[in-house]
Amino acid sequence: MALPICTYKDYADKGGTLSETDYKASLAAALTAVHEIIGHNEPMDAEDAQAYQNAVYAAIKVDNAYGASGGIGESMASVTMGKFSASTGAGASGAASPYRHDMTAAIRGALVGSSLLYQGL
Repeated sequence: MALPICTYKDYADKGGTLSETDYKASLAAALTAVHEIIGHNEPMDAEDAQAYQNAVYAAIKVDNAYGASGGIGESMASVTMGKFSASTGAGASGAASPYRHDMTAAIRGALVGSSLLYQGL
């Protein structure tokens, strides 16, 4: 069974609260994150297809919460522009980006019970 298309209409019908503009801004990052987790797996039945859509919609919500950044710069340690410099502890300490953690947790949570998490032996 092929992967279902995740449309804004379906998202809104399932209770999604983002505007269509915000949905579209986060869709590419969400699809990429979901595909990183499911690999080459495809839905085996309607429940798997629903789990896939739920995972994409959950990932859209997470990406939007981070400003539709796609996770870019989320674990940056410091930035310097001219004489201005700013540092944060995340990148310097080697800690994982909270974006990546939140995205993975949301996707995996939506896929629990489906065959899409199984990567083989």
